Amino acid sequence: MAKNIIYYGPPGTGKTYHMQKLISDYTDYKITDDEIIKAYTNYSQDWLLFALIILQSNTTMTTEEIINKVDSLNLGYKGHPSEKLTEHSLNEDELITKSQPRIFFENDGRWYVDRLRLFEYEPEFGNKYIKSEAIDRRYDFVTFHQSFVYEDFIEGIRPVCNTNDKVEIDNQNTNSTIKYSIQDGIFKQLCQKAIDNPHKQYALFIDEINRGSIAEIFGELISLIETDKRKGQYCELETILPYSKKPFSVPSNLDIIGTMNSADKSIAGIDIALRRRFEFVNRPCDYDSLKNTISANGIDPNNVEGIDIISLLKALNQRLELLLDENHIIGHAYFIKVKSAADIIDVLRNKIIPLLEEFFFDDLQKIQLVLNDLDENGELRTNAIYTHKELDVEKILPFVGDYDIENKKTYKLNEEISVESIIKIYQT
Repeated sequence: MAKNIIYYGPPGTGKTYHMQKLISDYTDYKITDDEIIKAYTNYSQDWLLFALIILQSNTTMTTEEIINKVDSLNLGYKGHPSEKLTEHSLNEDELITKSQPRIFFENDGRWYVDRLRLFEYEPEFGNKYIKSEAIDRRYDFVTFHQSFVYEDFIEGIRPVCNTNDKVEIDNQNTNSTIKYSIQDGIFKQLCQKAIDNPHKQYALFIDEINRGSIAEIFGELISLIETDKRKGQYCELETILPYSKKPFSVPSNLDIIGTMNSADKSIAGIDIALRRRFEFVNRPCDYDSLKNTISANGIDPNNVEGIDIISLLKALNQRLELLLDENHIIGHAYFIKVKSAADIIDVLRNKIIPLLEEFFFDDLQKIQLVLNDLDENGELRTNAIYTHKELDVEKILPFVGDYDIENKKTYKLNEEISVESIIKIYQT
């Protein structure tokens, strides 16, 4: 049965990252035994051997299955796969010394490869160990925006350059002419691939789905994408497309998976027709995921050169939820790659502060409240991150006439952000 899912949540909660992990479920690898043998012979890395074996299977594998596969390759491997898999696993075990890359995960006795972490560790993995033609991608990816329309998504009339004809354009002779033809959009093209391969599951990933005009982009297909209205289902629907005048239905082996930023546009503002046809899954700020990921990189999340990242993020979010709402909190993904205090300062300066300025563009003093920059008397702390100065009317304007002009505060980011100024955010 097909799935229609939209993952939503505040900025930085890993929606797009989660989508990228799901993409691996729609990617097949046609890796030969000779390629595995060559890679292991050239690089002699156990984690590489097991990663290629599991990827070759295009599924999860038990330790016994991995052992049998290693034996069949006649590599003369003397170690025990379970030890190396555990050493490079994401599973937490204080008794086992972990090594990079940490890319394996064990669940119910079966091992799988976290492909996203694998490609983060070895960006050239595909080019280095796998032939490009051996990768079967059963998905397409698109980002909706205000200019994205039905013709891009389903079908439309597009110009085509014919190089066999001569034509004069702007008094210059050229060997091409412009003609117009009906061309399929990204969704229709993927539907055809799914129809041609009914025993495989396909997916269309739509990032920022709420940034496009849903009614205009989906058109009459808004009804056809319902899972029980798909091709071959008991309530199957078919429509005649407006340009090609051909019948069209959406196959049952095509999933539609989208993301949306709830701070950018609330869920309540989404077209009701879309809400009825999709399952909405909330992606909140995940403190455990942040803690585990940073720990997997060999960093103590509770003491990054004196800074407790978890306490910092929780303090920021408690204040944001109080001053705004749960749709405007800060996601864990902003801090997911930090390794030092300098990284944290960089995230605050270049990502968090600009986001807060967007949230509180008409009341910047609230940024000081979020960052705990004011003491109990409302005075600016000496180590404030977001500072201000007051413009005194009497000192600036010797004469104001009949105008009622009040003193005004101007705000700016402190050029020097110290570890102590960050710690004071969560240590009141």
